[in-house]
Amino acid sequence: MLRRLLAVIAPLLGVALTLASVFLLLRMTVQSELMEDPLWRNLAMLGTLIAGVMLLVGSVYVSTRITVLLFSASGRTNKSENGDKRQ
Repeated sequence: MLRRLLAVIAPLLGVALTLASVFLLLRMTVQSELMEDPLWRNLAMLGTLIAGVMLLVGSVYVSTRITVLLFSASGRTNKSENGDKRQ
């Protein structure tokens, strides 16, 4: 039962993160378009592009990471139990 609930929650969380990123980018784009000085407007657009890449790639990474952590086949094992003796 818990696995099925998590199977629904994980994709919804990814969708929510991506949608929040899109709305934030839309607000940033509108604010930068309203600037009158061309230098500041161009800098704001560059910042919007960089923030967009970081936010959208970050939301995909977080969604993938949560899904892998929830549904990994190995479960939660301690590294020392597997014979990993790194110092």
